[in-house]
Amino acid sequence: MSIIRKTLILFGVLTISILQSFAENHTMSTEFVINVPEYMHIRPVTSPVLIANITNHTGNLYTPLSTRFRVTTNATQTKTLYLQANVTTQGGYESSMFSQGGQVYIAFASLAKIPTSSALSNCKNGGIPKDSPGIVAYPVTAVSGAEHKYIPGKGKYEVYVGNGTTDVTVNVGTNVLQNSFAANDPRGFYQAVLSLTEADI
Repeated sequence: MSIIRKTLILFGVLTISILQSFAENHTMSTEFVINVPEYMHIRPVTSPVLIANITNHTGNLYTPLSTRFRVTTNATQTKTLYLQANVTTQGGYESSMFSQGGQVYIAFASLAKIPTSSALSNCKNGGIPKDSPGIVAYPVTAVSGAEHKYIPGKGKYEVYVGNGTTDVTVNVGTNVLQNSFAANDPRGFYQAVLSLTEADI
């Protein structure tokens, strides 16, 4: 009996030791931390070059122009973007968005015969058609998809976007600004470059 009792006691001690060794396992952990920076991504959804034809005698377009920008941001606060238009003149790359009588217009410049800066200025300021050769202008009929306001002193829109993805659509109407179209406008393609930027340039 004593041999059996000693064996049971020894077995009990071994069992307790094994259990204690499992209970004494230590755990170590390391934290990995990454920082996701604020980002802004703007891209055109439609083709960046949009073409419409001018009717022969009126200067009106056969069809309106439209483009869309897709903005994606993870910003927690509303961001201000800037919608503007530019053309190339003999003076360089110039702003071509302006307002007359409460209506916002975009001026287009001839690519065949680059107009002067004064022709663009005359068009913006309501000069007579013969004083703005190589420049024609059309109304911005809608900016949609985000809150916005036109800033007259800067010749551009402020567009306000929030967290997530926003599509900003810009529509240009068919009716030419009457003081911008005349017989002395050279034939060929006219261009305006519309941009939506984070920087106020």
